[in-house]
Amino acid sequence: MLKARTSTVLNILVKEYIDSATPIASEDIVRRSPWKVSAATIRNEMAELEEGGYILRPHISAGGIPSDKGYRFFVESLEDSPELPEALRHEIRDRFSGAPRHQETWVQLAAAVLSRMADNMAIVTLPRATFSRIKQVQLIYLQEFLALLIVVLQQARVRQQLLPLEGPVTQDELSEVSNKLNDGLSGLTYTEIHGKQMELTPFEEMIMDQVASTLRDADAESALDHSVDGLRLLLAQPEFGETQRAREVVEILEERVLLKSILSEVPRQGSVEVIIGAENREEPLRPFSVVLSQYGIPGEASGAIVVVGPTRMGYGNAIGGVKYLSSFLSGLVMRSHGSS
Repeated sequence: MLKARTSTVLNILVKEYIDSATPIASEDIVRRSPWKVSAATIRNEMAELEEGGYILRPHISAGGIPSDKGYRFFVESLEDSPELPEALRHEIRDRFSGAPRHQETWVQLAAAVLSRMADNMAIVTLPRATFSRIKQVQLIYLQEFLALLIVVLQQARVRQQLLPLEGPVTQDELSEVSNKLNDGLSGLTYTEIHGKQMELTPFEEMIMDQVASTLRDADAESALDHSVDGLRLLLAQPEFGETQRAREVVEILEERVLLKSILSEVPRQGSVEVIIGAENREEPLRPFSVVLSQYGIPGEASGAIVVVGPTRMGYGNAIGGVKYLSSFLSGLVMRSHGSS
């Protein structure tokens, strides 16, 4: 635990560095200190912070910059729940009230609003079922040896697949198989289908395997349906000013390393997670900090809302924005499901 004055010095240093992106000298802290102390006293406090690993200094006479440990202390020193000003919340509600009532539009708008609020990149994924569930299976006759498999998932998603047949089958026979599978599989997930015991013909088993594969693929695909906004804001940060660093950021996004890693870290709904620098599990993500939360209907349909920036980000704005938009989007999803 840091002493009260030492912790105050650290929090002042972090705030100043977030604003300026330049090492903070003891004189800068003196000017913003709540006490009347000398620069020499502040330098002693900074030496203690450096020894504890909270700040870094290029050389003995240089100003200090926060380490990941320093940022972590700063984040945990913030109010439990940084709140957005009411005027900003009202503006967000107004922007959504005029938007079309489609989830894709909500996600795009949320990412745009959040990226500008945090002055960094924002990612919002579409809400999806925790696991896709079957609503209905249809088999449509196309030709003597070809059928169309239509799998309707809950949350109104549809997957279609051409199905080559080993022998001639009529539409009546296909409809009979569809009805049997609907009776046995409706409402089930991919895992539950594999555990389902049904008396099936080889042809019916083949269809059921195709349905299960469709669910598995839908789960993998929908996890990555998302909207990104603010990449230019992220690349404009001094930390990524070099061409090579900017190229690395773009490559991470294109390879979806960032998104896949983030989705593995999404906390339970109602909480906001902050991952700072080296706390990221994936090596390419360690120059970044990530602020994220879950939104939607627990156990039914949920998505992730995320801010990505350098470790020198405005954590208060990012946390407040993620928290508010998570709650706001959850309300939209609940009303959408209630009216569907």
